[in-house]
Amino acid sequence: MLKIARAFLKFLFNNLYLNKYDRAYIEYNKKKWNSYKVNNNEKIILVDLFPWNPFIHFWSYTTNIISKRLNADIRYFYFDLYQGRLSKTSLFIYKLRKIFSSFNVGEGISEYNFKYSDDELIKYEKLFIKHGKSKKKLLNYKKDGIKIGDLIYDTYLRITYKPTINLKDSKFKSIFYRSEKIYTELKKYFKSNNVVCVIPSHTCYINYGIISRLALKKNIPVIKVRPENRGNALFKLIKIDRKYKVDEFPYYNYKKIFKKFENKKKKEALKIGKDLLNLRVSGKFDKNLPFMPISQFDKKLKLSKKVKIKKKEKIVIFPHCYFDNPHRFRHMIFNDFYEQIKYFLELSVKLDKYDWYYKPHPNELSSDLDVHKELLKNYKNVQYLSKNTGHPEIIKLKPKCIITNHGTIAHEYAAFEIPVINTGDNHHIDYDFSLHIKTEKKLNKVMNNLDKYCKEIDFNKEQIFEFFYMHFYYFPNKHNENILLKNEYFADKNIKINNTSKLLNKFSKQTKSIDQNIKKYVSNFIKKELMW
Repeated sequence: MLKIARAFLKFLFNNLYLNKYDRAYIEYNKKKWNSYKVNNNEKIILVDLFPWNPFIHFWSYTTNIISKRLNADIRYFYFDLYQGRLSKTSLFIYKLRKIFSSFNVGEGISEYNFKYSDDELIKYEKLFIKHGKSKKKLLNYKKDGIKIGDLIYDTYLRITYKPTINLKDSKFKSIFYRSEKIYTELKKYFKSNNVVCVIPSHTCYINYGIISRLALKKNIPVIKVRPENRGNALFKLIKIDRKYKVDEFPYYNYKKIFKKFENKKKKEALKIGKDLLNLRVSGKFDKNLPFMPISQFDKKLKLSKKVKIKKKEKIVIFPHCYFDNPHRFRHMIFNDFYEQIKYFLELSVKLDKYDWYYKPHPNELSSDLDVHKELLKNYKNVQYLSKNTGHPEIIKLKPKCIITNHGTIAHEYAAFEIPVINTGDNHHIDYDFSLHIKTEKKLNKVMNNLDKYCKEIDFNKEQIFEFFYMHFYYFPNKHNENILLKNEYFADKNIKINNTSKLLNKFSKQTKSIDQNIKKYVSNFIKKELMW
């Protein structure tokens, strides 16, 4: 009972109570954006009512500058991801609504107003029976030509923290029904309202992905804040590609874009790319990977003494987090990361001529590591490497190949001419310095003929320099982000502060020069990317 009481008091404090910092930020916004207020129901901008203060502050600029340019109302959309016991009441978003209202955002569409009719429930049950029979059927599920099955799949993994989907789980059925209702109500909303721009926090999961894909289908621009380090660094805006719908720079066109550069610019770009690569492998902190405070090339990150080094050729598996949006790219061989890893673990038993290793991501949480360790219990032949094992130690093993789905290791190990096999679409797909396998049949051939297929890899360093330039310099700074935006404009170095009122207080005391830089950046982005 005491635990429940504490949870309720915490809920009241976090979601209802406006402290002095909240109130200061609200008053700051009212004064700042009052002259931007538009009353025009004929055009609507929809922004995500998402509780992340760095995004909220960036959105206060983005929404109002677009609103003024288009003479359009700003309204929010809200579909809660986790749907906990307390979030099922609209009081859950009371404080958020007050903060968003301070920069001219009114109510748009919210799941709190949804009511399921008996006819809808019957219809959703039929669709569930038809499309929820297998993982493959679910992943290919589309409505009006819009793919939503992968969003349902990834939402289930994220909410349940299970490594793969259980098609018989009542939670899966609940998520499926929610996806149908969200789609139905959004379709009605778009039909009865002239939505001119959608600004989601994410483009994955049913809560953000369905509205994004519906908008793109209708040729409505979708703009989002794209940061690094879980929304704590390297803030920028991107426009989502209508064709591919991925929350990424256009990695699939890197070579085509680079080819159009003048020769002088190409030479300068390759030099920048080379410098970026040298920094990455130096062991020093790389600001392009702010989520890695300790470089994985730091020589202090040693191999555990428990690891037994054999004379066999070695294969190292780098697994991804099983719960974190596995379908973020355009395609992958396996239904999810769990099935990907199961494939290679089973293969390790058959291909025992190799010595197999398994290396989790250095940022994996302890609960996630438990899943990895549990999975390896039945594969004693695969050696577990600590998440703190550095790349230099693995490079010393001279691996026959490295396994990933879309990891940064594809370019990092290519720099040392170590073959990397990608089992899905990834940032490097435009280049030949790693292998990109698209079917399980081809993967079987490759794994059973590594000597043959690894020779197809082109370790030309200029390819790697080009990739580094395009991915870590050209697109991240395409709109002068390196000049106009700084991390401290939107976040604190102490990331624990970033979702507290202390950060809002910092925003309310923002200098004029910072304000001008953000406005200039957003205005330039809108002019170039949206052509309004």
